[in-house]
Amino acid sequence: MNKILVVSEALGEPNHKRGIFHFTRELVRSLAADGHELTLLVETTRRYRKLRRRQQRARLLPDDSRLIELLALYRFLDEADMNAPMMRSGGLRRTIDWLRNKLRAATSLEFAVSFLRAIRLLPTSVKLIENRAAGLEYIPTDLRHLQLFGEFQLESGFYTYQDTSALLRLPPPRIDARGYDVILVDTPTRVAIRRDRGAKVICVVHDLLPLTDLKLSDVATRLFLSRLFTSLQQADELAFVSNYSMNRFRALLPQFANLPARVVYPRTRFAAPKLAVPAAARTVRPSFVVIVSAEPRKNLAAVTRAFRKLPQADLIVIGYTGDPSLSRNLPPNVKFSGYVDEAEKAALIAEAHGLIMPSLAEGFGVPIIEALAANTPVLCSDIPVFREVAGELADYFDPFSIDDIRASVTRVMARQDALRDSIRERRTELAERFGHHTQARDLLSHRMVAESVIPAALASPAAPAFDSLAAHGT
Repeated sequence: MNKILVVSEALGEPNHKRGIFHFTRELVRSLAADGHELTLLVETTRRYRKLRRRQQRARLLPDDSRLIELLALYRFLDEADMNAPMMRSGGLRRTIDWLRNKLRAATSLEFAVSFLRAIRLLPTSVKLIENRAAGLEYIPTDLRHLQLFGEFQLESGFYTYQDTSALLRLPPPRIDARGYDVILVDTPTRVAIRRDRGAKVICVVHDLLPLTDLKLSDVATRLFLSRLFTSLQQADELAFVSNYSMNRFRALLPQFANLPARVVYPRTRFAAPKLAVPAAARTVRPSFVVIVSAEPRKNLAAVTRAFRKLPQADLIVIGYTGDPSLSRNLPPNVKFSGYVDEAEKAALIAEAHGLIMPSLAEGFGVPIIEALAANTPVLCSDIPVFREVAGELADYFDPFSIDDIRASVTRVMARQDALRDSIRERRTELAERFGHHTQARDLLSHRMVAESVIPAALASPAAPAFDSLAAHGT
């Protein structure tokens, strides 16, 4: 078994990177189930110090009690507001707010410590906190993954400092990872890692959209490039979330073809399937679910326009859209739920007549496998990565055509039983390919590819993915 240090913005600070959060959370579950010892690198900030002081002032526990630290850590990591707007390009107010937040962070004690460590004026001391979660009476569902870590490694201002260091061309933050067999960096991160000889750094690349999405700002592209190149200099191996992402990387950055790489699909839980309810027995009004974030590539506007022409069905929009205009003048059959927790999201998907993925570009598409796990039909854009994930089990449409989306919804309403039977028949294969129990094995497997060519299944959008791709994409 390995000692693994997990470097993850999605888990180690409150943020909005939900897709990365899902990937890493399921991976942590899989690694823990296989018996690996896990440590999470957590950023400490002014807010964390305030929470810790508040616990200490209560004087109910000894000053050296680790429970004080754990309470502060868990509460700090529980502060992510998934409905809060993400920073987008344009707009004087957003620019001022962004600069104000950066200035506040740059004048903090934690930022100064991280900077002094980066320029080697302070040593990279390690502070570990044993995760004795049994002392906590109740842990919310969205925080239960934290129980899987044996320890937390605290780093002052680490994630906050990395972007500022990229913008101002300062040295990257440094961490001491000696004593670990594997350092897992779950998305390109600007970090200099001190480690033992023989220790392995694995960097996960979800997609290259910050480079190729024309709707993202130049600042976002610069930050991502800085993170990416720093990670590539540190990495011994790369992990991609799909063959599509890996091949895009090889095409855009051929100078890194020498780095060993593998595909580790995002995972979900395939519980025992419920008994199917025949379509004739369903009396509820048809409903469809779409899961979005504040990005134009999610293509929500096209789906809502399609449902104007589908008064016989409802559309439930999960997530934060980032554009208030999208929620104005909606047809009565379109409802916005905002952010919901994992249990409610799973219930909405399971009860729906179909899950819609209308994205114009993705690195994978986690809601697809969540729908397949729930035996819910999938309707998605006809793009290569969705063909790789869903194969012939989805109904595809042209994401730029409102009429094509409407026709897809109509087909799925008419073929409910047949579509659900097809998913059920492939359940064993789907669970092996996308079930969380195989994710750790795929990440730590010795099977890798140093170079990759685009598989035939991706060259032809109409080719079913399951018949021509390896079970785990390696």
